[in-house]
Amino acid sequence: MKSRARTKTTSQVRSAGALGAGVWLVLLVCHARAEGPPVVRVDGLAALVGGNAPAAGVDVILRSDVELRARISLLGQDRERALSADLPAALLSATLMELVGEALIAREADRVQIAPPGQVEVQREKDRMTLMAGGSAWLQALTLHMGASASELDVIARRRALAAAFLSANLEGAMLITESEVEERYRVEQELYADADPAKVRELIRARLAKEALNRNIERWVRVLQARTPVRMFANFDPS
Repeated sequence: MKSRARTKTTSQVRSAGALGAGVWLVLLVCHARAEGPPVVRVDGLAALVGGNAPAAGVDVILRSDVELRARISLLGQDRERALSADLPAALLSATLMELVGEALIAREADRVQIAPPGQVEVQREKDRMTLMAGGSAWLQALTLHMGASASELDVIARRRALAAAFLSANLEGAMLITESEVEERYRVEQELYADADPAKVRELIRARLAKEALNRNIERWVRVLQARTPVRMFANFDPS
């Protein structure tokens, strides 16, 4: 039997006050591979945003949240490694900071009453995620492998759409990707896509540039928001 402990939505996490202030969440998470016996993975806290212990009103980020997002990021570049291999420490660390940044911005967006993203904006983020993962079939294969659900991908897309909406409202042109940027990246990387449809390659490059812009601007806001919002890090992916 598969069992998972993931953060589904901010409201669900904030209602989980029963965890208590002294709990260090350590869970056994089982998932089935396509071949071979089920794999048992130890899960636990990666970070808390908005407090120093799990409680109502505190965003909980689990190690499994970090792993799922990191493997999605890697899927379009190295499918075999994304599905089964150990993940690079640098990728895990960067992914954790992405999640922390998104949580901080979501809290700030709620505070200043930014209008939540509509279905069109959420679907745009889902389409970008699917495109960068190499297609819906590969994304479904990964979520099956991880024991994740489609609703978890919806949460990721909605959180990124909210971050994009917040940044667009506060930084003029923050999420604007120009044709010249796409063409310049295509010129630099075109040898990587020698046998691919140029139109599809440009679409992929645009999605990647949009993600890079989002992450870059999230990093800027994190420095500001961390000054007034407590963030407690539990996971350390540095191999040293």
